[in-house]
Amino acid sequence: MALIDQVADQCGLFISDLKAQDNYSVIAEILTQIDPDSFPVTDWNHFITYLFEKDVAFTSSSQARQTCLEQLNQK
Repeated sequence: MALIDQVADQCGLFISDLKAQDNYSVIAEILTQIDPDSFPVTDWNHFITYLFEKDVAFTSSSQARQTCLEQLNQK
């Protein structure tokens, strides 16, 4: 299962609903429970690109998750 699918499933949301800022806090909570290395960096890059509509190219899953959490908590 891809990261985006797992997060949507654990949040009880459709993938399209992940973009709603009202859902950012629950997404952040789920991401803190996920070991960043349990998904390849390409999954993290895809997830972040989809969520924030901004192309990213992280080279480590840990860095990608940390940046994603920071962006989720800013909104």
